[in-house]
Amino acid sequence: MEQPRGSLTGLSEDQAKEFHAVFMRSFIGFTVVAIVAHILVWMWRPWL
Repeated sequence: MEQPRGSLTGLSEDQAKEFHAVFMRSFIGFTVVAIVAHILVWMWRPWL
């Protein structure tokens, strides 16, 4: 008998989708903050 395959993480598909959505929102938020910080520092003291 073949056993149904589970995910490596143990998360259901709905849980994995929810985690992915939260991860992507936080990653995009972090990236936006980093870009704004770089722009502000560049305006204050250009490094090139």
